[in-house]
Amino acid sequence: MTESDDVTQTEMSDAPSSIGDDTADLWQRFHRRLVIVGMRRLGSRADAEDVAQETLQRVTRALNEKRLRESAALPGFVLQTAVHVCQQWLRKRGREYRALDSYAHEPVEEAVHPLTGLVDDERRQVVRAVLQSLPHEDRALLEQIYVQDADPLQLAERLGITPGALRVRKHRILKRLSESLRDTVIE
Repeated sequence: MTESDDVTQTEMSDAPSSIGDDTADLWQRFHRRLVIVGMRRLGSRADAEDVAQETLQRVTRALNEKRLRESAALPGFVLQTAVHVCQQWLRKRGREYRALDSYAHEPVEEAVHPLTGLVDDERRQVVRAVLQSLPHEDRALLEQIYVQDADPLQLAERLGITPGALRVRKHRILKRLSESLRDTVIE
């Protein structure tokens, strides 16, 4: 824990704590401080506001699920949740930057050759055919993850499995899909 985290931990524990706080009380007690933590770590007021909202949502969910045993631990729990949200935000920002940076370095094609359009259409048809060959539940899972952009935690809960099991299942489906595509392209 850094020195600034110690100061923030002290600031966050100023108000009396109670696990039974409702959302409005949590917002009043912690929002301003969470924005400060977010700004220190992210350097952007808008991102800090988003992090504060996400943190308060996660804390509220944890309190509703009775995952916090002692009310005295609430300020520390809120701070650590904010730190984790900031870390996730920074990783996401890094991935987006790398993705956009890779597009910036791709050569720009002046004119599209007619054959390119045909090849792209053929590739889409092959991918569609391979997707249709997957079992219905695998296709439905991929659709929920990639098309409907379902939250993985909620999706795992709906399916009655752990988030880790969902990740493993998704990776196995993608591996089978990749192997089927490779076999189709080779043939």
